Amino acid sequence: MHPIRGTVQPYAWGMIGSSSLVAQLASKSSSIVSKQPYAEYWMGTHPKGESYLIDNNNETSLKSYLKCDLPFLFKVLSVERALSIQAHPNKEHAKILHKTNPKEYPDDNHKPEMAIALTKFECLCAFRPYNEINDFIQKYEQLQIL
Repeated sequence: MHPIRGTVQPYAWGMIGSSSLVAQLASKSSSIVSKQPYAEYWMGTHPKGESYLIDNNNETSLKSYLKCDLPFLFKVLSVERALSIQAHPNKEHAKILHKTNPKEYPDDNHKPEMAIALTKFECLCAFRPYNEINDFIQKYEQLQIL
């Protein structure tokens, strides 16, 4: 097992400085800037924030190590104020958008999301009915281990 160094996304809505869990995670490999927002900590192969495996002070990109892209992006969020609403394309549409506009859509993956709150968290969003959630769990092996 190797430590991994993720990438910080300093969006304006993130918690500031060392009060941010994201900053605390990032501090393992860099110093915390006291007035900077630390909104998201990305771990994956996304082109706007790739992760690196650390082995004896040598770093290898996760994509190089795996020799492929991960079909998901693991994020830790540290939220100071409300976020914008996001809508993501399905897999087929994501491929089309990436092909026609790679600057705005830097990868061809869809963006299925799951939230696990580590601290008090309030959210407004639509949830699928129980039977649809159960169908997804049966259909996707990755969800079955949860």
